[in-house]
Amino acid sequence: MKNISMCSICEEGNFQTYIESNVVEYKGNKQNLAMHYSECDCCGSETITPTQSRTNKRLMTEFKKQIDGLLTGKELKTLRLELGLTQADAANIFGGGPVAFSKYEADDVAQSEAMDKLLRVAQSVPEAYSFLTNKSCTNEDVSTEKVNKQCDWVILSQDTIALNLSKSRPLLRVINSTNLGQGEDYGQLQAVG
Repeated sequence: MKNISMCSICEEGNFQTYIESNVVEYKGNKQNLAMHYSECDCCGSETITPTQSRTNKRLMTEFKKQIDGLLTGKELKTLRLELGLTQADAANIFGGGPVAFSKYEADDVAQSEAMDKLLRVAQSVPEAYSFLTNKSCTNEDVSTEKVNKQCDWVILSQDTIALNLSKSRPLLRVINSTNLGQGEDYGQLQAVG
């Protein structure tokens, strides 16, 4: 097996890992970032390993998020945990794909401005978060049992569903528009209790 720490230029020295403060600029803002690289202890050749490259990219993405006013990976993870969600749950509720939140939180990619705003609204407005949570539970991939557990749905009949949005609000009964007669294109809500 080839020694990957051996210098491929001089084939005599070994690469040593270094962290150096570099000034980076984005949209007129400058910041010192601790960039990672390797240097041959014999000939002085410099290289960046894939791991170092990923670390440097994440540092730069975090800096860009700060300048753009987006939640950083750490802030996003804190928000998600405050909401009591796994990364998979967050992706199901907010969108972005199955591994989106893993990438957002690691600062591999920046979430869109729209996603960032949606997350902030969900954190600040409990009713909006409740709406999004209940909306995501209508996904056809979710089993009825899981829907009933996550969203507090009560199935009253095949055409009537009740949804308890909050413990402080009355139970609402949603009646399918096909049951209203004459095929009107609207639904009806009834407060129960």
